[in-house]
Parts: sequence; C-alpha cells; structure tokens
Amino acid sequence: MNHRQVRDFFALHRTRPKKQLGQNFLVNPEALEIILAAGELTETDIVIEIGAGLGCLTDVLVRRAKRVIAVEVDELLYKALVSQFSTDSRVQLLNADILKLELYRLLESNSTPSTYKVIANLPYSITTPILWKLLDHHTQIHSCVLMMQKEVAERIVAEPGGKDYGALTIGVAYWTDATLIATLSPENFYPAPKVDSALLKLTMRQHPKVRVENEEFFFKLVRTAFRTRRKMLKNTLVRSRLTSAKVLETAFEELGIAPERRAETLDITEFAALANFLFLN
Repeated sequence: MNHRQVRDFFALHRTRPKKQLGQNFLVNPEALEIILAAGELTETDIVIEIGAGLGCLTDVLVRRAKRVIAVEVDELLYKALVSQFSTDSRVQLLNADILKLELYRLLESNSTPSTYKVIANLPYSITTPILWKLLDHHTQIHSCVLMMQKEVAERIVAEPGGKDYGALTIGVAYWTDATLIATLSPENFYPAPKVDSALLKLTMRQHPKVRVENEEFFFKLVRTAFRTRRKMLKNTLVRSRLTSAKVLETAFEELGIAPERRAETLDITEFAALANFLFLN
C-alpha cells in the first residue's frame, strides 16, 4: 500500500490512525523486500506477524511461508484483514493484544514439524515488553525480524562503554544474536513518525551466550547495576544490599575487575562471572 491508499482507507471509515496503538503503516515496497530477505522464509516456516495492520506485509509473507498467524489488536483493521484473508487457509487471524496473548498455545498448536519466526512492525511504546515476551519463548521461536524505533535498536546492539549500552543490551544478547539490518527514515511510513526506525534481526541461541549459576540472580544483578550506570559499580551493589562490601571486594580481586569501574564498562562475560561468584558466596 502507498500513502494514498492508506489515507483513503481511513477517510472511507471516517477515522484516523490511532497514535495510542502506534499505528504507522509501512508504505515503501522496497522496505518490504528488505524485511522478507531478513526473514529468510521457507515453505516450512510459520510466521507470527505482530500488528498486521492493513495486510500488505501479510500478503507477501503468505506467499513464501507455510502459514501466517496475523495478530491485530485494532478491530477496524482486523475486519479489513478478515475481508482480505478469510478464505485463505494459510492465514490465521487473531484480534488480540500481543501482550495478553498466550503465545505458548500458538507455538504448541502445530502438529507437523515447523519453524516459528516472528516478523513485526512494533508499536514504539511497547517495544521493550514485547521483546521480553518473545525472549521468554526462545526455545520455540527460531528468529525475529522486528521494526522498531532506531534508538531502541541501537541500545540492543550497543557495545560496552557507550551511552546506549545497558540492561536491555545484555538481556537480549543472553538469548539471541542481534543484527541491525537497516535504518528507515520517517517518510517510509504513514503517518510519518517523529523518529527514525530500524529493522533488527534476532536469531535465538540454542544455549545462552554465557553460563550462569542462577538466571534470576544474574538479571537482578544486571538491572541493579544499571540503575545508577554512571556511579561506581562497587557503591551501587553495596547500597542495593545485593551483597556485602567484603564479599564484593573479594569478587573484584579474584575476577580482576577494578572496583572503580562503572556498569556500562562491563561486558556480558564479566557480568556473568560476577553474578556466579556472588551467587555462590
């Protein structure tokens, strides 16, 4: 769909795209091709499309995949999808909020061997909670190709030491290999968002990037460390009562971590080593 077709649809129904739902429709066909190439779809793939909108991406996905599960929370857009795909047995339409949807039921409902992939143009306001939800299903999902705010994508692929590096970087890296595919300017969408967008591919790892004794403690340590990212890690952890000053001093000495370092300078391997030491001591 182009700008005019999207405008005409909403004019016909006497409404406008809903800002609260993050409705910015991709209107550049070249961008669709980039998404398809990143998805590397095969005839055995089942695609979960989050935010199917007016179905322009759904239409090209179903030509390459075994089946498409198209999720759309907006009732008006859902009805438009029904009118377009209701007779296509390869498309399953769901009028649902992705954050409330029980994904495990979708991922376990297929009786034949298939690979699940997620492709989505994510609402900017709920990108992070959707990411965490998808990561909860890392053993069932093969990969995700996600359009999101450029700023969030840069945080995910950031390297230690920079302002973008943080708990989100480590959380995503733990279960996935993240690749920044492309950046898109606002004119690729209608209505045009106020910020640039980016296409990110997450390929789920068979095993976590690092070995940790206790995942819950590891992620608690990471979140605590980045709450005051500019302060010395030693002071942050002691004040949080996550451990004692004495145990922390021993940990830093044995692991070769300078006590004056800040959280943003530690890579995921160092965080894992620190978490393991503190958990066992």
